Amino acid sequence: MSAPVEWCRTWVIDHRVDAATYERLGDARQLADARSESVGALIVGACCDPGALIAAGADCVKIVKPVRPADPGSAGGSAGRVAGCGPLGRTANAEAILAPYRPRVVLASGGPDGREWAARLAVRRGWRLVSPALQAGFDRDGRLVVTALSACGRYSRKATLGPDETAVLTFRPGVAEAMPADSDRVGTVERPCSVEVGEEPIRVEREIPANPSEIDICDADRIVAGGRGLGGADGFQRLARVARVLKATVAASRVAVDLGWVDRERQVGQTGKTVAPALYLACGISGASHHLAGMAGARHIVAINTDPNAPIFKAAHLGLVADLHEVLSQLEAQLAAEPRSAR
Repeated sequence: MSAPVEWCRTWVIDHRVDAATYERLGDARQLADARSESVGALIVGACCDPGALIAAGADCVKIVKPVRPADPGSAGGSAGRVAGCGPLGRTANAEAILAPYRPRVVLASGGPDGREWAARLAVRRGWRLVSPALQAGFDRDGRLVVTALSACGRYSRKATLGPDETAVLTFRPGVAEAMPADSDRVGTVERPCSVEVGEEPIRVEREIPANPSEIDICDADRIVAGGRGLGGADGFQRLARVARVLKATVAASRVAVDLGWVDRERQVGQTGKTVAPALYLACGISGASHHLAGMAGARHIVAINTDPNAPIFKAAHLGLVADLHEVLSQLEAQLAAEPRSAR
């Protein structure tokens, strides 16, 4: 442990543990190490393996398991008023647990739930919200300097916070960087009781997943991208069919956009958008440096190109030198034949 638990001034908060939680823990660890402080992880929800959070950089893990409010008229008493799983309950628990530590930095998820939770917490405590953040660090005067995206998402901005200010930062998946797990790290695990709150003002009746083909490519978990090698707009129609079966969204290189084959909002690269999906299937993309910069954060990159010397292969985890039209035709047929549960 780098410092006593009482020195937890940097916190990662979440309502479930996923890959992005570990990414934010990596950045939190770097921030805390720069000031010889500890890192806390607060999970208001389920956490099956707190030891994994400690191995990933946390010194103190607090797990609050909220109880859903009881239905009106049902037997439950005061237990029915214990914090639910919505933003009101998460915020109340985060405020009660974090306030005594007087945190300097709180790192939250950049997803819809995380942004709402972070904003509520910042307003209730009078802390400063910076969202979405790209990176953060301390300058020589002990001020926290945060680089964040502008409101339009195309430019960056910097926010500087004084030594007495608390920052609540949200990070989108793939922006922060997880540290290698260290099984020798030690830490504490606590399970405080959930605080009591009123009924959630918003109740989720059901969740309707977004259409993968229509979502912003920045938020996509699977992307099928095309370049000049597709040959025209008809090639992108085939790409869209493959993407539909894969439950992915379509993206493109700058060349394909400039040729008018696909909308500019689908462009990946320095002059387009930066993406970090779990799967990036690059079809007929040579791999110019400005395009690689926009998709380098993808966890699995698969490239199809007829040129064995195409730069895209240097970035790809799996490369296939072949005619992409033949490959896409076979891929579409095979995916269509597989049961949905296998995808």
